[in-house]
Amino acid sequence: MTLLLSLRRHLARAALVAASFVTTSALMLALGAAFDAASREPWLRDTPQVRVAVAACDARASRDARRNCLRTVVAEARARDAGAARLAALAPAVREATR
Repeated sequence: MTLLLSLRRHLARAALVAASFVTTSALMLALGAAFDAASREPWLRDTPQVRVAVAACDARASRDARRNCLRTVVAEARARDAGAARLAALAPAVREATR
């Protein structure tokens, strides 16, 4: 009888450990998914031009107008950054051509 009670206690303890592992894993996956989703959103570098543009967007009256203005600011910044990246990629080729 004591063997059965001991076995039952050990099984209950193993079930609790398994449940805590599953819960912790689910929370870690949810946290990782939240960070992954946030990292895919476009981020703007903190420059005076961006601050002025965002301040102009914040002055808009409606929420939709603010959102559309911010989307435009982000799109312009991404295009500007893409142009800078292309220019940086071309710089070594230009240096080689001038030698």
